[in-house]
Amino acid sequence: MPDGQSARGLGELERANVERRLREFSASVDGVRTAVVASVDGFALAQSNPSTANGERLAAMTSAMLALAAAIGRELALGQLDVLMLESEGGKVLMLALKTEHAPLLLMAACDHRSVIGNVLWSAKECGRNVLAELGGP
Repeated sequence: MPDGQSARGLGELERANVERRLREFSASVDGVRTAVVASVDGFALAQSNPSTANGERLAAMTSAMLALAAAIGRELALGQLDVLMLESEGGKVLMLALKTEHAPLLLMAACDHRSVIGNVLWSAKECGRNVLAELGGP
């Protein structure tokens, strides 16, 4: 993840703390398989469980999907869209923009069929607040 770290400027301690927050989130919510924090330009900054998925690819896809959601929001005059949820027969994906003073960060959670998406959303927002606190944000 060197590209993402340099893009955001995450040091080793910051990355370790964000990864700890992601692991706490993944462990506390039934069905969350992996979680990734990414820069808005699609670089993985931290991942809860690197053995389950490619964080760089998930970060890039999350960036693209949230950009598409934002374009839809502008087209329909809905304002800023910050959450995107996808559901399939095998599981769910939640993508969330985390507001910062600079470019937003992105949080993606991949879940299996056991997850309750409302619980994932609430917990992901809490995780996002914890991540921002680790990075000295609001």
